Amino acid sequence: MSIHEVHHAHLSGQQPADLTADDAESALYLAIWAHSSGDDTTAHHAARQARDHDPKSELARLLTTITKGGDASGVYDSPAAFRAFIRGGGNIDLYESTSAALREIYRRHQPQRVLDIGTGDGLALLPALVEHRPVVGVVEPSAALLAETTAELTRHGIVHHAWPQTAQDFTATHTQHWDLIQSSFALQSLPPHEKTQVLHWIAAHTGRFALVEFDVPELASVWEPAWFRDCLARVERGLREYDTDRDLVGAGFILPVILGKFGTAARTNYELSVEHWETLLRQAGFTGITTRRLADYWWRPAHLVEAITTSG
Repeated sequence: MSIHEVHHAHLSGQQPADLTADDAESALYLAIWAHSSGDDTTAHHAARQARDHDPKSELARLLTTITKGGDASGVYDSPAAFRAFIRGGGNIDLYESTSAALREIYRRHQPQRVLDIGTGDGLALLPALVEHRPVVGVVEPSAALLAETTAELTRHGIVHHAWPQTAQDFTATHTQHWDLIQSSFALQSLPPHEKTQVLHWIAAHTGRFALVEFDVPELASVWEPAWFRDCLARVERGLREYDTDRDLVGAGFILPVILGKFGTAARTNYELSVEHWETLLRQAGFTGITTRRLADYWWRPAHLVEAITTSG
């Protein structure tokens, strides 16, 4: 069966175990569909078929391992995988561009108090603090990643406060006002209603907000063949940007994110287009909103969105 025929079978309620694939992409479709249904026997068989059709497919190789009894762990369950991911491949240029953009914002506006939501291990934040050194607040739910950030802030003598919390928990209880609030690749992880709540809190507690996120077109269904094909090509490219760390990064970060889109793992992001982000920011109370393309990336291009309130 072609990918379009498999897609039709999926829509009509058939089971992946009853189907056969004609090529690598339809076999991968079956593998991910079966895995999302909890049928790893069929998923493993289909992933092996995908490898037979395309022996060079890294996605098929990793899916074969996972469905045989391996594990695509939670995205932040392995700090080592996250660390290797953001410090390799296209993330090198991506994070350098992000830090440079934040550094320029600090230079222009000289904020005295900066809050970073979803700091991770500080890869975007820390290089931005080389010239201007405000009091910094960092919010990060991963204790291991937060500890790395705070250790570096301490080492550089930067006054800081740290909260090992999610953005949702932090904004539910804190009342401080900040000269600048920023977030890089973190708010995409919030479900829609929680995005709205957090953005309203941000608008009420700062005059200026800097957001860095990917520009991801709106999507009707992840199972639609054209999108699925595009996803396969992008993931394959992303995996191949890593050499010795490919298995660590693939199984520990990239695959959990991608499989989450198909319901095969806990969903980790709810990405939006830049236009949709702008709409949410206006609804939250921001008035002056500017955007610019920040960097190209194997998944989607990253954009910097700057927003101010009347007081900003």
